[in-house]
Amino acid sequence: MKRGYQEASRGIWRNNPILLPLALLSVATATAIFSYIAYKEATEVGPQYHKFPPPVAERLRTAIYYTDVKLNPVKAIDAYSEAIKLATELHMHPYSDEVMGIRLQVSKCLEMAGLVPAAIQVLEKTRADAYHWVRTRMETEAFKNGESDYFFARGPSAEKGELAAGPMKVDPAIAETYEKMKEAEIYEYGQVEKTLAKVVGMSIKLAELYKSDYIQDDQKAEEALEFAVQLSLGEVQRRHQAKLPIGGGNWMTLTEIGTALSELGQHYASQGKLDLSLPLYLRAFDLINANEGGTPSCKQVTLMYNISACIGNPALDGVSPSSDPGVSRAEAIEATRKWAQGAIERAAKVEPSEESVECDYSCAAAKVMLGQLAVFHNKPEEALKYYYEGKDIYDRIEALSDAEDVSRLIKDLEKKKK
Repeated sequence: MKRGYQEASRGIWRNNPILLPLALLSVATATAIFSYIAYKEATEVGPQYHKFPPPVAERLRTAIYYTDVKLNPVKAIDAYSEAIKLATELHMHPYSDEVMGIRLQVSKCLEMAGLVPAAIQVLEKTRADAYHWVRTRMETEAFKNGESDYFFARGPSAEKGELAAGPMKVDPAIAETYEKMKEAEIYEYGQVEKTLAKVVGMSIKLAELYKSDYIQDDQKAEEALEFAVQLSLGEVQRRHQAKLPIGGGNWMTLTEIGTALSELGQHYASQGKLDLSLPLYLRAFDLINANEGGTPSCKQVTLMYNISACIGNPALDGVSPSSDPGVSRAEAIEATRKWAQGAIERAAKVEPSEESVECDYSCAAAKVMLGQLAVFHNKPEEALKYYYEGKDIYDRIEALSDAEDVSRLIKDLEKKKK
């Protein structure tokens, strides 16, 4: 019998010298693919849905498929809507990370499909609902005082303490209810902080959408960014008064707050309102530098260059900084030099793993700024040195338009030298 199998096996190989190896290879490949899919499902895909009840998770899988795999906004939105409806029926917290994530995914899907006005409409509604809920919750004395489990922390009054002086057994059911109430109260407090941070993030995203080529509404973008900054600074003040950490926890980190300020600063700078952008950049730099413990980062480099540009561009044009009329032109020029030089020095200390095109771009721009200052001080050789260094970086990161601008500066300066 065994011999018969061996003969048959050899016969198969002889009769199918090409097809059989291909068939075996196909089986092995299919097995590997399915094993990989199972692994990804278990380690990456599955955990994304484990916080959702099964009915909600099932609709979310469909929605994500029609968002990230095979874009179909109609089918995706239907699935997202069903997921939100099921989440409500299953009593999921309407402002939990999970439910808010679903609502934000709706806007993302519409944006990916090029339906930016619809994406804005959804995001505006989500932001308005979230902000209304946050304001309602923060009107309580607990949030004004910065307490998380305030209801339970107060306890009974001293006058009624005598009533409980005797020994008393605690009903386990009451104790369990108490613990659940306490957990719910603490969870609610945490969600208020998280949701407020999300409102800031949604405002920044709305500004991005309003400034996009689809909409081009700078006024709406500015309003959204100003709202984000006002919320951030208002919460910073509340936390300071309540003796809470300014950043971190469920609330935004100092870097995230600084980023919100920087976004508004960039918007003002793009409109030539440098007197408005400068204080925002300075505050953002302080926050981010403090949060990163003085460790050099690309965000710091970019902000330092932006600060130098806000001071230097008006000064080179002979205009006194509007934010501080008492500063002389010479003082402004020197401040510009220090900030630009600081940006270059800090860029050199950024860890290689943290380097980015943004970092290189800011370093190049800072070198060009130093070149312009050298021209102002009638030092053409020094200016050319900085210009060439800046142009080399622009060429390396393929910032062609900026490289061409520097080439013109070099050409003009070399003409004047002759």
